[in-house]
Amino acid sequence: MEVVNEILKLDSLEYIELNYTKGEVLVKQGTIAPHILFLKQGLVKIYLEHHNRKQPLCIEKTGFIGLESMYNDKYFQYSVSAMVDSTVYLIELESFKKAIAEYAFVGVAVIENINIRSMHLYERIITLTQKQAPGRVADIIKCLVERIFESDTFTLPCARKEFAEMATISIESLSRILKDFKDEGIVDIDGKTVHVLDKKKLDMISNVS
Repeated sequence: MEVVNEILKLDSLEYIELNYTKGEVLVKQGTIAPHILFLKQGLVKIYLEHHNRKQPLCIEKTGFIGLESMYNDKYFQYSVSAMVDSTVYLIELESFKKAIAEYAFVGVAVIENINIRSMHLYERIITLTQKQAPGRVADIIKCLVERIFESDTFTLPCARKEFAEMATISIESLSRILKDFKDEGIVDIDGKTVHVLDKKKLDMISNVS
């Protein structure tokens, strides 16, 4: 966030701060991208839309959104919606590209952000294509614990339907897996509150499933 604050101090940069409510769409896949966004506060879901279906890619709590549209394509490559009330900086695209060309630290920040996002997406590809349903659910819980909330106890930021979509399973399968996790002493679930009790077992399911 410190680097972003330095970027926003540049005289040539044009941006505004906007607030989005839970469920509101920040970015629509396929629309022209006259700007990029930086998620200042909140939580968003990045997903692909295809034939009236939505495939969640990842959850983000900070970082740039829309970098993929700066040079390769003028359209947003994915959709983004707010999972909780969120605040973003809307940065005019051409002024941001100019800042990248003029200031090395801006380019470094962009590369770092792309690298981190790419790493998360590669991990998602492995999860979705190589792991069975319990492993996919375990990976989502691990992501929420380790990267999003940084706590063993958290409140699910989405409905069970969205959770199931992230794991590409039915709601019924998700309920059964979460019940198994609870019965095995891996997690304790009370409504939307999740408490991870046994990280080692969760890691094992993620690795061997």
